[in-house]
Amino acid sequence: MKKKHPEHVNLERWLVSYADFITLLFAFFVIMYAISQADMAKFKSVSKSIKAAFSGAGPGGTVPMDGNSGGDTANIFEVPEVAGGRVMNLPAGKTHTSADPDPDLQEMKELLEESVTVELGVSDVSDQLHMQFDSRGLVVRVAAKDFFEQGSAAVRKDLQPLLDRIGRIVAKSRRLIRIEGHTDVSEARPEGYASGWELSSARAAWVAKYWVSRFDIDPKRLGAAGYSHYRPLSETREAAEDQELEWKRARNRRIEIIILNNLYETP
Repeated sequence: MKKKHPEHVNLERWLVSYADFITLLFAFFVIMYAISQADMAKFKSVSKSIKAAFSGAGPGGTVPMDGNSGGDTANIFEVPEVAGGRVMNLPAGKTHTSADPDPDLQEMKELLEESVTVELGVSDVSDQLHMQFDSRGLVVRVAAKDFFEQGSAAVRKDLQPLLDRIGRIVAKSRRLIRIEGHTDVSEARPEGYASGWELSSARAAWVAKYWVSRFDIDPKRLGAAGYSHYRPLSETREAAEDQELEWKRARNRRIEIIILNNLYETP
């Protein structure tokens, strides 16, 4: 009778199951990673389309101004507040809300930072400009001390190059621009002006006329407004020393340039 050989036992069969398990685990994490990586370009495009549809503002966030739609005529330099978004603090204690900034405005902000840093030799941009986004667009606050002499509507000559840097970049865009003038409380009754309202408005108008003459900007793109001393950056009554008081007053004499979300549509 032929002797049977004992059956050989394969001790490495577990490797097959282990390899299958590792493969499935790898595939699972690849799928999870792919799901977590959203296409931001498509997401922004969809988000922009939804905003335009619900706001009724039309493409590019522009507001029809031909007067054929009936009802009250919209002011192209006034942007309605939007719900949600990012809260931005304002000097007067109020807030604006803002969604993610427009890519074009973000690029303009970077160009301004680069221009001030390189061309004017300023190491810290915040020494000259303070920029932030809110529901209206990009707010450029000229923070240079003594930008205006007390009671004067004209920008000091030694600080006009800073205004030129901003004007050159603004001139290349199609955005509507709103210029807001501000005074200090000590200028409530300035010499040569009826009140701080007229002086602050004159400061905004001076900048608008300066840009039109220097860079041939279409005046229809520009709007000017004055807020007198009612939106200060610094409360001068809190200043303890004369030097600090004068610094705060000089800081309140300023302009704010709002590069609006709205585009100017040529007729």
